[in-house]
Amino acid sequence: MTGPSRNRKAKILLALALSGAAVALSIGIAYPTPVANPALGADWQCHRSAGIMTTCHRISHAQPMIDRSGARSGAAQRV
Repeated sequence: MTGPSRNRKAKILLALALSGAAVALSIGIAYPTPVANPALGADWQCHRSAGIMTTCHRISHAQPMIDRSGARSGAAQRV
């Protein structure tokens, strides 16, 4: 009766291997490493997650918008 016992051990080993891989992948995604990409320039910041996916986003300082709330309230009062 070694057949069912071997199957159970093989399934447990497979489950442990898959759960270990899932943990390693989630840690790799949770803590991305910064990557320098000179082709994009200094305005971009790139991160590599889990060694398979690289994401980049632009670092730009937003210019302040003109506040036109006073102009709208004045037009509404004239009507």
